[in-house]
Amino acid sequence: MWRETCKYERNRAIFEDELDAFLPGHILDFHVHVFNEGVLPEGEPYSCGGHPITKYDYEDLKEDLEACFPGRETMTVCFGMPIVGYDRTRNNAYLAQESDGRRFFALRLFDPREDTPESLQRDLDTGAFFGLKPYPNYVRKADVNDVEIVEMLPDWAMEIVNERGLIVMLHIPREARLADPVNQKQIVALCEAYPRAKIVLAHIGRAYYLKNVWGNLDRLKDIPNLFFDLAMLNHWEVIAHLFEKVPVERILYGSDIPIALAPGKSVEINDQYTYVTPVPWSLSISDDHGKLVFTSFLYEELRAIKKAVEVRGLGKDFVDALFHGSGARLLASVGKVH
Repeated sequence: MWRETCKYERNRAIFEDELDAFLPGHILDFHVHVFNEGVLPEGEPYSCGGHPITKYDYEDLKEDLEACFPGRETMTVCFGMPIVGYDRTRNNAYLAQESDGRRFFALRLFDPREDTPESLQRDLDTGAFFGLKPYPNYVRKADVNDVEIVEMLPDWAMEIVNERGLIVMLHIPREARLADPVNQKQIVALCEAYPRAKIVLAHIGRAYYLKNVWGNLDRLKDIPNLFFDLAMLNHWEVIAHLFEKVPVERILYGSDIPIALAPGKSVEINDQYTYVTPVPWSLSISDDHGKLVFTSFLYEELRAIKKAVEVRGLGKDFVDALFHGSGARLLASVGKVH
């Protein structure tokens, strides 16, 4: 059982001692991956923080939300696993079928190489999707660090998104991420060219360490249709800097479940970041000596958010907006909430 929830007494103690009094009664997680059986190629499990899995479906999610956030009413914005070679069509169909627009809200995986205006319009016409989830790997460049946002989101797709006033959950490309001048320029241009689109920068523009975010929000902080989610952020100073620069109306709580359920923590070392996990993972350094007892990335995220709130002296209204109100208003602005 790799999922670090309150089914383990040590996590229950963390929740009760540190988080219970802090978290509001309603939580909207804006960044969750869901994928059903048959999406992954046979015999090729997905490594979730170093733990191989073949699915993470809505039944898993319901169980884990209850076990991670006891006593809370929870909602999630869900999208598939955006990896080339996974069955994107099957994944999107499952999301469309299971997302109810009340508790679970779906974003459609978008592939600029294989999707067409007709296929995108057809899926959006079902009313199941609140927006799109592109990903750098779908551009299929030899070096993913050479991908540009405009290649992930061609004009024809953004015209459809803009016309419908939909959300785009954008995992920005390029090695420097939020600090990259090409990214900065293209984010501004995207938001200005498509003002009815709601652009969400996943992981605060993938700024997981302080140097990457410092000074790089100034050009973006006042764009009205640009939002930031907190998925997988374990660094309280990065979060506190965002809270200082950007109004809470454009900040969204997000976890990155199921990866966030795995044991581990993101750490900053010499203006870099990495993950530390108890088992080997391609994105981490691992505790091969077994020196540490871990909780989940999810609870480390919540600890960081709580500390940033405390350091900034922010109150209950801010916390309520962060964990629910801001996301609920964004979903309502799409005009599809039942």
